[in-house]
Amino acid sequence: MMFDFSSSLFWYKLVFSAEIMLAELVFVLHLRRMPRFALRTSCSAAGLLLFAFLFPIVDYGAAWTCFMFFMIFAVSLCGLKICFNESWRNIIFCGLAAYTVQHIAFVFSDAFNELASLAMGVDGGLNVYGQGGLGQSGAALAVMIIIYLVTYFVTYMTARYVYTDSIYSDDVRKFGRKKFIVLAGIILIADNILNAVTMYNPDIDDVSLWVERCYNVFTCFLALQLQFSQLTEQNMQSRFDTVQRILQEERKQYFIVKNNLEALNIKAHDLKHRLIELAYSPGRDAAGLDDISQTLSVYESVVKTGNETLDLILTNKNLMYGDRHVQVACIADGTLLGFMKPADIYSLFGNALDNAIEAVLPLSQDRRTISLFVKRAHNMISIHIENYFSGERVFSGDLPVTTKANKEYHGYGMLSMKTVVEKYGGTMAVEIRGNVFCLNILFPGNIE
Repeated sequence: MMFDFSSSLFWYKLVFSAEIMLAELVFVLHLRRMPRFALRTSCSAAGLLLFAFLFPIVDYGAAWTCFMFFMIFAVSLCGLKICFNESWRNIIFCGLAAYTVQHIAFVFSDAFNELASLAMGVDGGLNVYGQGGLGQSGAALAVMIIIYLVTYFVTYMTARYVYTDSIYSDDVRKFGRKKFIVLAGIILIADNILNAVTMYNPDIDDVSLWVERCYNVFTCFLALQLQFSQLTEQNMQSRFDTVQRILQEERKQYFIVKNNLEALNIKAHDLKHRLIELAYSPGRDAAGLDDISQTLSVYESVVKTGNETLDLILTNKNLMYGDRHVQVACIADGTLLGFMKPADIYSLFGNALDNAIEAVLPLSQDRRTISLFVKRAHNMISIHIENYFSGERVFSGDLPVTTKANKEYHGYGMLSMKTVVEKYGGTMAVEIRGNVFCLNILFPGNIE
């Protein structure tokens, strides 16, 4: 019995191993790979197949079958750990999702093959737990194999399209331990135990079997949705916390920049008066004094929009990037921004201008121009910023994706801007006009 080569269940151990490996492959695309990945993958796959082949079948009951499939699944997780430089929590998360998808594909394949066998008048389907399909005609067997391959392919590709883009290395690691254990238990029960108990129930009738299949697939879909909704919720909370932390840091930066520029302007103002005194002293170098005076004048705030914070931002950007020929053309009624806290103004316009400056710096000098407008439009307060850019912009939802390589730690500027805008009941939209990037923000005109 332990090595009964005539048993379809004995050979299905190998089939299941291949199915679970392919399902896991669907969910580990974004994970960090270990060195010599190809060699590790080959050895892990061979090791899993060998383990499945040597695993004995001491009993054909539900309990031993559940244990056998669980052990094969556990060894497959060890193989993933060998191949990917990830925490066990990440490995198990992807493995659980793969197990659920494999089980959904199995139930679909089994059900479709049974329907096909009924339609073709074949007694018994290609059931991996029985012998029904192994002795059938070549045509019937071919149809069942095609159904099997198509069902698994469609199920796996659908899972890849729907779920895998939301899996990144650092997201799963933030799961709470208790929540993760409960989630793992629910999925293993749905994928393995409940199905095995039903399959090995000799008293079940056809109607009950089909009800169980529907219930099983429905339960697996719910388990997947629960698993990935938890991940999405965790990811959203993480991004929210990051944005809040960035906003807090920007508030601190606002006061630092404000104090520094005020001190610098005072010093520059005092030095200009000192230069005026020196200009009337005997033996003065008039040309040299004029050059110094003009240099000092750069450090005095010349931008006057009617809002102190906006003036500070524009002055700071001019000081930082003026020598790189970045020009900010500003037509702004800063008094319209009186409803916003200074720190929020600094965060909103600071991020917007930083993004615009970063976009124009690689361009030729004649295109390093940024236009900023703040005005009242009908009964709304309109903010419009536009700048040239090169290359392409990829969007995720209604916001552009960061162009930096490390997307896990960049791209929060737009999110923090959107958070500030929505805080005051406004809306933010991005528009691409050829090679011009346009940012449009609208606030209610009656906001206080």
